[in-house]
Amino acid sequence: MHIYLIRHAEAQQLGQKNDFSDEKRVLTGEGRDRMREGAKGLRALGVEPDLVLTSPLARALETAEIVAPALGVSKKEIVQTDNLKPGASIEELFAEIKRHTGVESLALVGHEPDLSGIISRIVMGLGRIPLDLKKGCVCCLNVTETVPSLRGNLVWLLTLKHLRMLSKS
Repeated sequence: MHIYLIRHAEAQQLGQKNDFSDEKRVLTGEGRDRMREGAKGLRALGVEPDLVLTSPLARALETAEIVAPALGVSKKEIVQTDNLKPGASIEELFAEIKRHTGVESLALVGHEPDLSGIISRIVMGLGRIPLDLKKGCVCCLNVTETVPSLRGNLVWLLTLKHLRMLSKS
């Protein structure tokens, strides 16, 4: 199984437009535009997830709604999950992933530092890889084991800038 971990694109700062609520922060216009270009880069790489799981926070959901159609994923294949909210349990997320039997390729849209923690857990087990995914960054993991936990290898990690360059080639 391939898992693509996608950090949300650039979002608004806390302020009047989002009533000072972190959950309501949406993407900036520039963040949306850059993510659209980055999604074209993902398509150029042949990324075709069967399903997209996303944090329900506005900025992650909006990122998922930009990326999914560019990769041939319908809106009904975008599933919001509290297991991708900031601070959620990795074990509960892994259990949810395992329940999606028959899925060979999966995208997870979420937040830092949680996504780095997920990558570390899959690649290193209880060790920690010093990662800091920038906004719009995407990491591809090849999951080789699902029992007792998800284990696999890091295939590639690309910044949004790299993805945008791929979209132009």
